[in-house]
Amino acid sequence: MSNQFEMHQMRIVVLNDQPISSVQITTALSQKGFKNFSSLSDPVEIIEVLNDVDSPVDLILLDLAISEEERFAILGMLTAQFGNQNKPVVIMLTKEGDKTSRVELLKAGASDYVIKPFDSIELIHRVESQLEKRVLLQQLAAQQHLLEEQRYKCSEEMTEDYQEVLARLGQATEFRYHETGARIKRVSQFVELIALEMGLDADYARRLRMATPLHDIGKIGISDKIMLKPDRLSFEEFEVMKTHVTIGAKILAGHTSAFIQLAHDIALTHHEKFDGTGYPNNLMGDKIPLCGRIVAIADVFDALTSTRVYKKARPVEYAVDLIKLERGKHFDPKVVDSFLKVLPQIIAIKDKYVDDAKQMI
Repeated sequence: MSNQFEMHQMRIVVLNDQPISSVQITTALSQKGFKNFSSLSDPVEIIEVLNDVDSPVDLILLDLAISEEERFAILGMLTAQFGNQNKPVVIMLTKEGDKTSRVELLKAGASDYVIKPFDSIELIHRVESQLEKRVLLQQLAAQQHLLEEQRYKCSEEMTEDYQEVLARLGQATEFRYHETGARIKRVSQFVELIALEMGLDADYARRLRMATPLHDIGKIGISDKIMLKPDRLSFEEFEVMKTHVTIGAKILAGHTSAFIQLAHDIALTHHEKFDGTGYPNNLMGDKIPLCGRIVAIADVFDALTSTRVYKKARPVEYAVDLIKLERGKHFDPKVVDSFLKVLPQIIAIKDKYVDDAKQMI
């Protein structure tokens, strides 16, 4: 089943107490091919709908003339009932106003927002984007469930085929937000090179390469308004962006597989810094898992030397000088030393997997 077909079968509830707006939304959904949607005007009715286990709600479009406190209450109710991983996607329709309030709503559990008066094309784009993320998450959950069923038939370690499936799910995030699949190939191979140079076991280095594509999987939980912003983020937006590490860790948490545990540790710790000034937990030195310390330097080097919609690529020499300067501060000195030893091979990988210029426009 294609993601597009699956997405259009998902259940959408429009919670709207303004008849004209409700008609505009449902008409737009119908014209775009969505089949399973309904419209409610009373917030109380949503409780009964959410309790229908035979027809779970995938996305809520929330457009009610209620106070900000009531909006927070609805978001809190959803989190309490479903947890962060299973709750329906919520897109808030808000009036032009305080930017800080919108950021707080995103932190409280809203997935995205659209400012009114809204354009139907933009609204549908937001709906499709959020449902596409949900499909990817469900596919990841299905793979994890399959692995759980197979654990009595197989050894604790997953086969490379299963690792490849999960790695490709990680690549889906990169394709969406970095506009190219070359980046994840580069970073994954950088990581394996550094690990081998450090004298780590070849099998561990291979699993590290396979797990690295999942390091930013949590970005599927960040609003597109932030992820696809064409210039630098504000302080408030960056605070939301930083939560992608904990979102990713929650997605990958609780599995007995050593491979997924490795991916979890990478997702959670690749933004920690050796001197304790990183996030989310201000870990210091060897308290940061080695996998996170290795991925950190590979990720930063590639980010510095790659073009993005909001910045130009820096020269390799600039990136290397900065990494040397951050030795013992941002980066583990031992990892920096190994990185410098394999730098010629890293540059060769960078030259081999070049971003498609057409995709960067």
